[in-house]
Amino acid sequence: RFKNAGLVHTVEGRHNNCKVVLRAVPPGYGMKGSRTAKAVLTQMGISDCTAKAHGRRNAFSVVRAMFKALARHQSLAQIARLRGRRIVELEWRRGI
Repeated sequence: RFKNAGLVHTVEGRHNNCKVVLRAVPPGYGMKGSRTAKAVLTQMGISDCTAKAHGRRNAFSVVRAMFKALARHQSLAQIARLRGRRIVELEWRRGI
């Protein structure tokens, strides 16, 4: 789904007392975050992202919160369809 690219927008996921924020960054920025976050995001095919965990940060809670955050992520095509715009307009605004 992600094909070695980054996220389109910032997403947030929660599990128990753990909150994970996955921030969208410019292409070529790389991965920033904990080892657990880097491992999961790399396996998902995301190459440009920043991850920050707040609250209880055991591995199980972080991974579950990351999956919940990624489930809420929308692609650029989905966002364009919801807003009634073309993808080219959104890519130009984002700077791709």
